[in-house]
Amino acid sequence: MSEADQRYTFACPNCAGSFSIGIERIPPVRARFSCPKCGKPMDFPSREEARVYIQLRMRGEEPPPPVEPPPPPRPAEAPRPAEAPRPAPAPSAIADAPVEKSYRVEKRGFENDTFDRRSLRELIRTGAVTELDLVGAGETAPVRASDLPELKSLFALRKSLKTAPPPICPRHTTRVAHYVCADTGRPLCEECAPEKKFGGASVRVCEHCGGTSRELAVEA
Repeated sequence: MSEADQRYTFACPNCAGSFSIGIERIPPVRARFSCPKCGKPMDFPSREEARVYIQLRMRGEEPPPPVEPPPPPRPAEAPRPAEAPRPAPAPSAIADAPVEKSYRVEKRGFENDTFDRRSLRELIRTGAVTELDLVGAGETAPVRASDLPELKSLFALRKSLKTAPPPICPRHTTRVAHYVCADTGRPLCEECAPEKKFGGASVRVCEHCGGTSRELAVEA
């Protein structure tokens, strides 16, 4: 199938409307557009990511979940009168409630961090977590990241990218890292590398371990 014939199929997270678009009409970077049906904003992948999604579907593999827009802010509500306490749910109802799996990366600079699947996806996409790194899912013992079935499609997407995305902050995975910890090599955003004064000098300090940090070199 030529690229001119490739179409990316997507669904609006607000109205569940299903649409398709030619891959050549998708911007080369991630963008936000309004749904043709309900007019609410939707986040689109980049053209390269959409191409990978199409290839995965053609091979019968499950593509990673699409980028979802953040929920709209809730309007302020007037105070409500106090309600009588509700009875606690039955133990069976608590046991049946879905629990989102968390992940731990056993790697220097990631101590005491836990991630949901979306955050881990961004760390894999930028190369901060590799297939050889040890990752623990939930309460299970850590294993090689490539051995976790739910991460296989994320590594396939990473290998298909032609350009490497910029590093991101592990604590704030939606922010680009502009600094790196000099002791652990951990990428840091502006918030995680605050500027502090020592004597007459100003230095950036790693909020994760308290060590010094330096500015990341920008590739030409």
